[in-house]
Amino acid sequence: MAAHAENLSTPPLSWYERDQLSAAEQQALPEFCRGAYRIPAITPLPGDLSEAEADQSTSDKDGNFELQGNVVLQQQDRIVRSQTARWFQSLNTGEFSGQVGVTTPELVLQGEQASLDQTAGRLQINQAEYSLPGRHIRGSADEIQSTNTGLMDMRNATFTFCEPGQNDWDIAATELHLDQNEGIGTAKHTRLRIARVPVLYLPYYRFPIGDQRMTGFLNPSFAITSKLQAEDIQIPFYWNIAPNYDATITPHYVREHGTVLESQFRHKTRWFGDGEFNYAYLEKDKTTEEKRWLVNYQQEGRFGSNWQHRWVYNNVSDDDYLNDMTPTSYVDRTTQLPRRGEILWNRNNWHFDITGETFQTIDPNIGLAARPYGRLPQLNLSYMPLTINQWQFQQRLQATRFSRKSNDIINDTEQTLSGFAALNGDRLLSDTSLAYPMEWPFGFVKPEIEYRYRSYNLRDADEALLARPDAPDLHASFGVPRYSLDAGLYFDRDLDLFGSDYQQTLEPRVFWVNSPYQENQHQIPNFDSAAITVTYASLFTGERFTGDDRLADLDQISAGVTSRFIRGDGLEQFRASVGQIFYQTDRQVQLKDATVPPADTRNTSSILAEVEWTPDTHWSVYSILEWDPYDNYTKQSRYGLRFQHNNRMLNLASNTTKQFNASKDETEVLSDQIDIGAFWSLNDRWALIARALYDNRPYEESPKQPRSRILESLAGVEYQNCCWRVQFTYRESSLQENNPESEFTTRKRYGFLFSVQLKGLGNFGAGTDKLISESVTGYSRRQYHDY
Repeated sequence: MAAHAENLSTPPLSWYERDQLSAAEQQALPEFCRGAYRIPAITPLPGDLSEAEADQSTSDKDGNFELQGNVVLQQQDRIVRSQTARWFQSLNTGEFSGQVGVTTPELVLQGEQASLDQTAGRLQINQAEYSLPGRHIRGSADEIQSTNTGLMDMRNATFTFCEPGQNDWDIAATELHLDQNEGIGTAKHTRLRIARVPVLYLPYYRFPIGDQRMTGFLNPSFAITSKLQAEDIQIPFYWNIAPNYDATITPHYVREHGTVLESQFRHKTRWFGDGEFNYAYLEKDKTTEEKRWLVNYQQEGRFGSNWQHRWVYNNVSDDDYLNDMTPTSYVDRTTQLPRRGEILWNRNNWHFDITGETFQTIDPNIGLAARPYGRLPQLNLSYMPLTINQWQFQQRLQATRFSRKSNDIINDTEQTLSGFAALNGDRLLSDTSLAYPMEWPFGFVKPEIEYRYRSYNLRDADEALLARPDAPDLHASFGVPRYSLDAGLYFDRDLDLFGSDYQQTLEPRVFWVNSPYQENQHQIPNFDSAAITVTYASLFTGERFTGDDRLADLDQISAGVTSRFIRGDGLEQFRASVGQIFYQTDRQVQLKDATVPPADTRNTSSILAEVEWTPDTHWSVYSILEWDPYDNYTKQSRYGLRFQHNNRMLNLASNTTKQFNASKDETEVLSDQIDIGAFWSLNDRWALIARALYDNRPYEESPKQPRSRILESLAGVEYQNCCWRVQFTYRESSLQENNPESEFTTRKRYGFLFSVQLKGLGNFGAGTDKLISESVTGYSRRQYHDY
């Protein structure tokens, strides 16, 4: 009776100190961890075969036997060690005493006495310590019963993810039940202990020991103000309704406002796809004494092989709700909250969709005439591309009904649209293009011809508008061709710089586009067009506007050049681009409507330059400049520095936009902000957190300005070991001030955020990880050490 030799070397609880681990395991282990668990490697015995060894053994005629001294008994993949053992063959049970140890691939036990019922598949051990090596769990109990089905029942037990000998925190309970199959633990008369001192009592507690979902209270979160007052307290309850449904109900206390009841329902279904419904309700706000609520729904999915659908709905009770309540779920926080539904069909090169969209504007400073139109509905049908002998044909058809409110109450004042601003309408468009792209290793040429057709049916015109001599044509239609030629060359050479091999490229590009002027576009409401964002890439789009209501008159040539330095290992270490548009005619079409806007008579566009330098895979420096050669000023400038390596992230950005005031013959700063964010690990244990968004704009005495130049700031520290992680941060934020009588455009909020992560169990306190992720670029990709 001899047990396998390779099964005898497992240390207590299958815990290996750092010097017992392999070089690869030590390298993967943070410095603050002393060691790691290993899943015991046991070669199982076949069937009911048992093997045993001991210093002495006796047996009787019934097959019962007694072992003494260094007993080792193996059955299948279970190994039991003790000083003495008795086995009763007829009952198929055994008793063990004296330094008992039980080892399986899932469970390791050690105690003073143990009994094994092979028939029932149940093991009982007294005065025991245990570990689940695969889950990094350990604890102790007066009595443990374990079954072959992965269930463990314990009496007067503890539970922790901390390393052996380090009980910084644990859960103590009179009864503890672990279900390894479900990944769920339950406990009665539960105490959460910090350094063995009870800090929280729950008569009944369910907690995860894996990544399975389970019904029960989630860890609470809270935030306090700079005066150490409770500002935000959340106690979420999770309801695991079904494998494809769940809900989270969160009583959410917000200082100065009251207790908001928030709920979130999520679903995964065949026809409705993945969806999430968020609802929050406050019966009576302590400040406004009014009911307040939030509704948010988002969903997307597929039905059939080619159909998709996407839905978004948002509704808040008032303009200040998102600022005051800071909802726990993800909700769109733009000033135009979308309400949109889409059904899409795709097959090969065909695409069809139908969309309905409106918005809720939550910025009272945006007047009714400046608010967006809804699309109820919009239908798109497109085919792209059909390629025959290199010819590429594309077709897009679209029909849209645009509408918006003609009267509303904004800032307690009723606003009513009239005349041109009150027009709504239907639009039909057809865009057809034919191109013949040619590509070679040294360059490309792409000639293209397009025809763009628009037809309108305008509604809601009042008599005063129709009586004007310049009354718009309510049934306007027109078609405009566009011709373009895009061409570029590619040169490269090998060179040696600073002892490294590089490939340098030179990539000149020329883009010619011509589209004749279509008159009277200003008499059509601007339903969805806007000025295009100016970048180096925008020089080669042949567009001045986004959307489809303004077809720009164009006769221009864009010229630019890009050069790259590509290191031998493939890293693009340096890239620089510069370009400009040269206009052959004045641009008549502008975004303004109702009146004839002045033409743009400049012969050239601004000069666009972009530079990015990447010294190595961790550092990146970039700059984007737009220079106005007429008024000799920088219209926009962006500078940035990024670094990321080994849990060290730093980003620094400066963004400035200006415009020229002809009446004052001087430039005005529209915005000027400096944004600095960092998460910097000093070592594996300590890290610093910082973020500041600074408003550097020079304000005149008359315009309103923010209450403070520092719009957002965050400063904090993180400490962690192998057992827990803590973050303590101070936050200062600027909320939009919607009171028109206020002296400032923002109001300040100050607070402290404190979060403790008991590794393997969860987070307690404020959601600082989410906040830092929103403030520091790259933080969401940081490396964690958790179980």
